[in-house]
Amino acid sequence: MKLPGVMDVFLIKVLSGFPSGVFLIMFSIVSIDFFGLEAAASGYVMAYCGILQMVVQGLVIGRLTSRYSEWTLLMLCVLVFCGVGVGMALMTNIFHYCLIVPPMIFSFGTIAVISDIILTKSVPASDTGAMLGISSSVQPLTRTIGPTIGGFLYRRFGVSSFGYLQLLVNIPLFFYILRKRIPHNEGKVQ
Repeated sequence: MKLPGVMDVFLIKVLSGFPSGVFLIMFSIVSIDFFGLEAAASGYVMAYCGILQMVVQGLVIGRLTSRYSEWTLLMLCVLVFCGVGVGMALMTNIFHYCLIVPPMIFSFGTIAVISDIILTKSVPASDTGAMLGISSSVQPLTRTIGPTIGGFLYRRFGVSSFGYLQLLVNIPLFFYILRKRIPHNEGKVQ
């Protein structure tokens, strides 16, 4: 974590995806309570999210990484998360949510893959496994504290609070990335 840029990228990965992760954890409750969906319809929407995630990770990310640098994609994902935040703050029905899902899944999946690429390039080859292990702990962390935070936000402020949280986290993060100019290496550290 003390190598140049490693802590920064790890924090970007944790912070940028956390608001969407909290919303996705709360989706089963939101779908029934706010959107008024039955269990089967909620399952269809979750399957839609899963299919989009497979498409993004299987077809889109590889093509993007061959054309653009990891840092450009990282910045793009944080910017798209800001747009997702606006959409989530304004959504009122399931149709709106279905329109928000593709950019949310794109950013969520891309930032996970791109940050892992950057992190493994930033550490010596002997530490690659440890870095991937630490990096994979982000999702269980979100699943551990997300329900408490999500339940509080939903009960206290409603569904729009997830969008505002997305904006509150990702706008400063975008400007941090612009200002920081995190050092990056194209090759593996030896």
